[in-house]
Amino acid sequence: MFRINIDNQSFLCSKEHNLVQAARAQMVKIPCACLGGGCGICKVKVISGQYEMDTYAKSALSDEEARIGYVLLCKTRPLSDLQIEMNL
Repeated sequence: MFRINIDNQSFLCSKEHNLVQAARAQMVKIPCACLGGGCGICKVKVISGQYEMDTYAKSALSDEEARIGYVLLCKTRPLSDLQIEMNL
């Protein structure tokens, strides 16, 4: 289990779950809408830590955004503890 810190909130997430699944299971409120990687509502920036992302729509997250650390919470699985900035 990895500790996920988003602004003033934190929760635990395994590498088998995406960040939205884990947050919802622990009653942590985070932005989300489509849950399919298509809308971009859950776009945030990872400040530190390792992660992997499942397939998502390029209209929701550009290659440039992904390159500089932006992720979609609904498509991101942690590989370490993460520090995330929600306010873009």
